[in-house]
Amino acid sequence: MDYFLLKQDVRYTHVPTLQKVMETIDPWKLYDLQPEDIVKPLMFHVKADAESIFIDYLEGPIPLISDALKRLVQAYVPEMPMKLTILTQIEQKIQKNYYIPFVERLAAVHPESEWNLDQSVLRKLVLQADAIRSHKIFTIQESATPMIIVRLDVAESILRRDYTGIALEQVQVK
Repeated sequence: MDYFLLKQDVRYTHVPTLQKVMETIDPWKLYDLQPEDIVKPLMFHVKADAESIFIDYLEGPIPLISDALKRLVQAYVPEMPMKLTILTQIEQKIQKNYYIPFVERLAAVHPESEWNLDQSVLRKLVLQADAIRSHKIFTIQESATPMIIVRLDVAESILRRDYTGIALEQVQVK
């Protein structure tokens, strides 16, 4: 089965950027955030202008998915917890609902994967076939930053719909 890395499309340059994330979320929990860490909906002010495009997947510092993408993800993994996050831009009077997906983390990195010198950043990801069997959407446990991986059927569903700002990169599986 083929798997793909879900990424923010770099061709979209006018996207909103989250402001003051570290004031809202404890920096020590940022990359290991759990659903119980968030008791009420989060609200982030964003830096955006009239030309900004609110794309369906915002990669960082925490992954955020749009309401439309949330519905597709829940069709494949209905038990996945998600927390509402409201993005606001006061000057433009814009408010959009996004969700933080709490994707299952798997130890799935194959020994043939390539890391940088201090083993903190994956340069080339290779997945272990045994570790990911039957998982439709997951993140890489060994990675310091969130890397969401989707199975081929999920990737095809994403491509069939009119989502913006999403790129898919095929990942090698051994």
